[in-house]
Amino acid sequence: MKSRREYLDAFRRMEFLYAKDDPVYFADHYCYFEDKDSEDVIVPFRPWPAQKEALLAIARDRLSLFLKARQIGITWVALIYCAHDLIFHPGHTVIALSKTQNDACELVRRFGILLEHMKSLLAGGNLRCEIRKNEVEIQSSDGRVSRFKSFAASPSAGRSFTANILLIDEWAFQEYAREIWASAYPTINRPTGGKVIGISTMKRGSLFEELWTTENGFTKHFISVFADPRRNAAWYEATKRDIGERILQEYPRTAEEALADVGGRFFHEFDPALHICEPFEIPRDWQIYTTMDYGLDMLAHYKIAVDSEKNCYVFHEIYKSGLVVSEASELIHKADGYNGENWKLPRERLAPPDLFARELTSGKSQAAGFAEHGIRLTKSSNNRETGWLYVKELLKCRVLPDGRRMARLHIFSTCRHLTRTLASILVDEKNPCDCKREPHELTHAPDALRYFAVWWYKPPDVKKRVEAHWTEDMWEDYDNADEGARRRMEERWAR
Repeated sequence: MKSRREYLDAFRRMEFLYAKDDPVYFADHYCYFEDKDSEDVIVPFRPWPAQKEALLAIARDRLSLFLKARQIGITWVALIYCAHDLIFHPGHTVIALSKTQNDACELVRRFGILLEHMKSLLAGGNLRCEIRKNEVEIQSSDGRVSRFKSFAASPSAGRSFTANILLIDEWAFQEYAREIWASAYPTINRPTGGKVIGISTMKRGSLFEELWTTENGFTKHFISVFADPRRNAAWYEATKRDIGERILQEYPRTAEEALADVGGRFFHEFDPALHICEPFEIPRDWQIYTTMDYGLDMLAHYKIAVDSEKNCYVFHEIYKSGLVVSEASELIHKADGYNGENWKLPRERLAPPDLFARELTSGKSQAAGFAEHGIRLTKSSNNRETGWLYVKELLKCRVLPDGRRMARLHIFSTCRHLTRTLASILVDEKNPCDCKREPHELTHAPDALRYFAVWWYKPPDVKKRVEAHWTEDMWEDYDNADEGARRRMEERWAR
């Protein structure tokens, strides 16, 4: 006859196997969470309908993207699914990525709360867990170890681990979102497995917004403010009075509200239907210019054709990081051949003034380095407010007498980084005449366009140069001289 202990062990084992096949049952019967409004603080998790749907969606979909309102509990739902996976699949690994180190530790703390309150279920699987500051281990009786690891956002976060699940919390607000996605995605990108759970409220200009609004492999789920059944119309109106228009971003009722232009797009003039066109062969009698923003972090280089009516067409893009001057020059020379062999060279190659400043160590400017590789640059202006005004002038919509809408600037659809960043970059709240400089990745392409626009509308008053008599050193001295010194150089050398 079996003892009471044996019956209890057999029952726990049956419960363990039943919970393995039903994540909603697992959540509803064995999971606790932290409720700051509850007297007991740690209370049983009783999922709302939207939370149950989210849990099933995570279980079903390989790549899940959740756009949500604030305080909906989707992070808890994701942690519950991760706990279910690690408990019932010994040896699995979950990597969680958060905005800061404190946020990373907070995810581990929450995960620990889940495990500390399901001891009977863990006993049914003969499992034991160990909770540390940045990770949790679940050890099975045969020695296999499941791990939950949490990292702060950094360009290489999660690169060195192979994961079964990648959980990215508050994705839109992570500083190195693009670098993180590039390094972390390969850790789960296997033909036979691997999941991504991306969770965030919306932030315009973020990678999260780009993933949400474009076609890709993610299954997208919107979680409304009213997913919490305790919220009603009266609560919503009171909240709206307190925080104003930001309610659309913090507590959206629809995905369209979450994408509302609350943060203030800087280029509200930009309209893809008006400014983006399909590529065509540039006529050979159009004038060609190039403009660029350059640093080791990014070369953003654009070729611009201007027709006889002064309409500007951005028709070629280089957008690549990690290039030294010689490598950048090589790509620019290749771009000179775009649109056919022996394509004519640009009239001017526009660049920011900082490229003409001499470095303290070498005594040579980056512009001189480009000149050594056959790329002679023309110094544009770095006046941000004036430059942005001229970009907006190029983007401005004009209505013709026949009712057609026109703009001076057109961008080939192949210049995807320019169109992406023009649509995403936000107003600087402290200076409405300027755009935000963070995330910095969004600034390179618009800056390159700004150097063209400010030069195009206000070309510099530079006397005609007699290039045949000037050496590279003469050009470098001239480019770094003030107006008085330039006049003296022209009198001496350009006769």
